[in-house]
Amino acid sequence: MSIRKLMLIMGLSVLFAGCSTGGYLGNNSYSDNSPKSMGVRYLLGQGVEQSDQKAFGYFSQAANNGDAFAQNEIAYMYAAGKGTPRDYTKSIYWYTKAAEQGLASAQYNLGLMYLRGLGTTPNKEIAMQWFQKSAAHGFEPARLAIQQPKS
Repeated sequence: MSIRKLMLIMGLSVLFAGCSTGGYLGNNSYSDNSPKSMGVRYLLGQGVEQSDQKAFGYFSQAANNGDAFAQNEIAYMYAAGKGTPRDYTKSIYWYTKAAEQGLASAQYNLGLMYLRGLGTTPNKEIAMQWFQKSAAHGFEPARLAIQQPKS
């Protein structure tokens, strides 16, 4: 199966599935009042009324302070148009910031952005480079992406 066929099957849902909120909650670390924790709480409605806009605001604070997790989350929110207008250019910017810090899900998502040409010119070579970096961190969707025959 070609990468193109794989992407058609998976659709953009894979891009959004790479968001790392679930892993953060697994640490039970979201109970503090840090901007990242508050972003998670508002995004998921954990102990507060769910609000994508408030989640985006809190994640933005943490992302601007260099937090890779929050950078990945606002990149996802820009890509999904969740809590903010959809903006693929801003999404790729934030995925890049998180990916450069070694966050595997951001590296994978950045690869998808390049593969699909969202916020950038499509570039399979750059996409594969990001998939390889993500796979090197053990991110299974990236490993599957690089194993697909090239069309």
